Amino acid sequence: MGVDKEVMPIEKGSEEERLLLGRWIKMGQGLIVAGSAMGESYLDPNIKRPEDIEKKSVEYVKFDHEAAVKLSHLKGRFRWDLEKYYRDNFGPYLPKD
Repeated sequence: MGVDKEVMPIEKGSEEERLLLGRWIKMGQGLIVAGSAMGESYLDPNIKRPEDIEKKSVEYVKFDHEAAVKLSHLKGRFRWDLEKYYRDNFGPYLPKD
């Protein structure tokens, strides 16, 4: 059994927030699973996806849930709102990988 680690939330307006939110936005682009609010994405077993999209979707759902813990002040907000939040706070350019 693993030991649960307490995750420290990322501070609003910080460089860490910019990088994590930018990654969340980029990872979800073009994925059906990214239509849910932050922290609420899920894989619908009734939807069949090409293997590459399925892999990206699985990775995104896992990352979405992790990001919502770290960015708890943004959890539950939808993509359009978070993209606007990102632009308003950090500018139009997403971080480079």
